[in-house]
Amino acid sequence: MKVLKIIVIVLCIAGCKDSYNEDAPVTKGIVPLVTKKSVLKSKSEKQTADETNTTSQSDAHLQKYSITHTNQKKFKAWKHGDATIFLVTQPYKRNNKQEIKVGKVHADGSFNFKLPASVNLDRSISKYFKCEGTASTVQTDYKVPDTGLISAFFSIRKNENEIGLLSLATSKQQVYNNSPFGKYHGHPGYRLQLWFAEAESDAYAVCKRNIEATDNAETTKQIDVIDVYDLSFSQGWNYVKTEIKENQLVGNVPYYKAKKYTVQPSLSSDVRWVFKEH
Repeated sequence: MKVLKIIVIVLCIAGCKDSYNEDAPVTKGIVPLVTKKSVLKSKSEKQTADETNTTSQSDAHLQKYSITHTNQKKFKAWKHGDATIFLVTQPYKRNNKQEIKVGKVHADGSFNFKLPASVNLDRSISKYFKCEGTASTVQTDYKVPDTGLISAFFSIRKNENEIGLLSLATSKQQVYNNSPFGKYHGHPGYRLQLWFAEAESDAYAVCKRNIEATDNAETTKQIDVIDVYDLSFSQGWNYVKTEIKENQLVGNVPYYKAKKYTVQPSLSSDVRWVFKEH
């Protein structure tokens, strides 16, 4: 009889082993049975959570960026109250910089501005849009090379302190890429920058070079990049469009393969206003 009981116990242990799950909670010393279906579901939920965490981590550098839902001048989640918009020029000589009050941001997130009829100039178009790298022999072709030209940006200020910058782009990432950290990134889309031209003028060049790229981990390699300048300025204010035309991956990091600079006469429906908070 004792032998029979031992055999039954052994069979029970052998038959119940597949139902045991070390990750299952223990309640009063009893381990609940977990079916294969529920184990698969648990893995699926964990995978989804991991993907969400990865996405959140990859967007961490954009947390201080706000973007409008359309190209209309209003931020829906504006939290900074009333503020003032200044247009700041970027001259060659710092003493020639202008900071002009041009508009307001209201407490509800709506804003408006009016660009000045003209600004001070201290450099000609022939000083811009050149091929980078000392090895380049490509010369930019200019029409009316002595034409004065200057870029500018919007500074948002509150109580005389700058709280952030206002830009135009198709995404937050595009604004982030307009910095040394994102200079060679190739995320799809484009951004716009204000330029003032003294008169009509053109600039054209196709610049090719080789750079070292990395995925910030183990992968590093040399890649070819192309910058195309095909700009036709009108007298007055212009939007210069910097658009990624083709990209390439280094690991999981997108780098641009071809980037093009053109003048866009008006705002397209896909562009948005982006506020970068300091």
